Amino acid sequence: MQRSVARDRVRTSIVATPREQHAARPRRVDGDETITALLQGDDPERLRAASAVAVLGGAATVRLSAALAELAPDRIRSVVADFTEAGWVEQERFAHPAIAARVLRDIPDEERRELHGRAAELLHRSGFPCTVVAGQLLAAGDARSTWAAQVLVASADQALSDDEIDSAAKQLELAYRASRRAGNRAAIAGRLVSVEWRLNPSTRTRNFGRLKAALYTGRVPYAELPAAVLHMLWHGYQQHADHALSRLARGPAGTLTFSPRVDFLCAWLRYTHPTHLERHHRLFADRVRIGAGSTADRESPHRQAADLLTGLHVQHPPADLAAAAQRILACHRLGPATVETLVAAVDCLIHTDRLDTADAWCASLLAEAEARHAPTWCSIFAALRADALLHRGNLTAAVEFATLALNLVPSEHLGVWAGRPIAVLVRALTAQGNHLEAAAQLRRPVPRAMLESRFALSYLRASGQHCLAAGRPAEALRHFRQCGTLMRQWGLDFAWLIPWRNDMATAYLDLGERRRAQALATVHLELIGGPERHPSGGVSLRVLAATGDAHRRVPLLRRAVAVARTGADGLELATALGELGRAHRSIGDADKARPLLREAVRLAESCGSGVLVRRLRGDRHPPSAAPQPPVRATPGRVDALSPAERRVAELAALGKRNREIADLLEITTSTVEQHLTRVYRKLGVARRGELRFVLAVRETAESAAG
Repeated sequence: MQRSVARDRVRTSIVATPREQHAARPRRVDGDETITALLQGDDPERLRAASAVAVLGGAATVRLSAALAELAPDRIRSVVADFTEAGWVEQERFAHPAIAARVLRDIPDEERRELHGRAAELLHRSGFPCTVVAGQLLAAGDARSTWAAQVLVASADQALSDDEIDSAAKQLELAYRASRRAGNRAAIAGRLVSVEWRLNPSTRTRNFGRLKAALYTGRVPYAELPAAVLHMLWHGYQQHADHALSRLARGPAGTLTFSPRVDFLCAWLRYTHPTHLERHHRLFADRVRIGAGSTADRESPHRQAADLLTGLHVQHPPADLAAAAQRILACHRLGPATVETLVAAVDCLIHTDRLDTADAWCASLLAEAEARHAPTWCSIFAALRADALLHRGNLTAAVEFATLALNLVPSEHLGVWAGRPIAVLVRALTAQGNHLEAAAQLRRPVPRAMLESRFALSYLRASGQHCLAAGRPAEALRHFRQCGTLMRQWGLDFAWLIPWRNDMATAYLDLGERRRAQALATVHLELIGGPERHPSGGVSLRVLAATGDAHRRVPLLRRAVAVARTGADGLELATALGELGRAHRSIGDADKARPLLREAVRLAESCGSGVLVRRLRGDRHPPSAAPQPPVRATPGRVDALSPAERRVAELAALGKRNREIADLLEITTSTVEQHLTRVYRKLGVARRGELRFVLAVRETAESAAG
């Protein structure tokens, strides 16, 4: 009788005619009185039944709702029938989430969370997907069983594959609290660090502290150690990395274990952190089994990348390495577990002089990283692209992408990797003739641990080239010599990696020591197997030409030009053409000199090297005729910013992160990054800290004018 009265009331209020009934089907809850009428009465089971249906949401069925509400199925069917007739329920579940939310609104929070917890357990026993169960666990806000932690981790993995970063982080945090075993908690902490590293690789988070403590106490599971080592070394925590590497050497059962991830880690460390070879000799001693194993192992990106890095670890890398690198890039998607393998593949393309291919892959990976909201990945591939562009001689673009790499993530969080974009930026600015800005970049703080990694080599070379261009050859020589010493100590003395002998030879030429310059250039040519075997051979030929007389200089420089034409470095070709043109002019052959110098000037202008243009023209034109290096910021230069760029710059100067700026201005993070890149270029600044000074000076000037 009561159900009939309630049903009649509903018909009278919202379903008087079929047309009105159709119009009353909700897309939002605005019939509170109707819902209240259906839930109230002398029957307390009605609210329990409706709450069970609301909590289960899309998973609701009569059977599950009855089990959750602890009612008979017929009672659930009766309540569902009432709501269905009112138009609020379709197919045994509420037609809109807002209706379910309205039903649950009057239930006390603690009781509602307890209901979600029971629903999670019920759905788990019924075999529902982990993502559905995890949603109930998150709504409950608590999980105290082993199965719940496993479900949350599995659901978080799915969320990460769908780039739902915030959801994955919440699920992993709840899984951490649900786990009872220290090893499981340590593994989850490592996953949380990986999630945070993708957004901002900071050492100040609670999860990074958890991972450090777990590594130090030996609680990180064996399978998670390779990833933990990479995180520790990124930030220069050598002692924690040593703990993990010692455990890897012992193996999970006290025996050395071979696996794709461990093999890749060893190859990666030999390539980027060679100081660990002596401290963990047993781990690195027997890696001849790389490439062996099952078909699945051979198709693993870690196994393929390990083979690739092993192939690079020789004086003359095999010719098929570039093809292997492209296969890795083509077959494996960018993800948390593949970032380092893809970096290794791009590195291989750069060092084998496949610069156009490397640039194209970097552009693709950078776009994918931006689309997937991963600033750290963006920074990595922006730095790699800057390196490829620098090798091509495109100084303007190299500066742009190196600056982008340093601004996407706070520079203090880039760890030892910061050495790479800084080195590229310093070399590009030096080649442009912007020595003041290059010096400012070298004053950036870098971790001490960077000097124990391969990134120190490119950093020392950049420092030396800056000193050489600034007229300090003796200081440059010290940097180049230190670079060579480290390469020999680490077993990385490969001429294709860093041509430090050519750099030292150039410094000796500036010091007037031609015999030493000649000896070093000759050794470099012997190591690469002849000038045609590597683009750096052309530089050696130019050094040798500078040590001989004018008539001997011409054939050497012709050969240097031929080597440069086969490569992709436009700046090296411009330099070689300019020296050949001057050599012809020195022996009185002006007709041959003029077209060579014209081509050299054209190439230097296209590369963005104003200093080379002026040198080629013999300073016969005023400096204003050549491209000028960026000018340090002054109050008047702020006027060059567009209104949108000015707003972004002001927020960045206040310390706002890119994502916060995007939220405040209602634009995308990518748009913020593009605005900041243009702001840095227009104002001639290198970091966010300088923006506050520049804008403050501008405000002072405006106040004084007012």
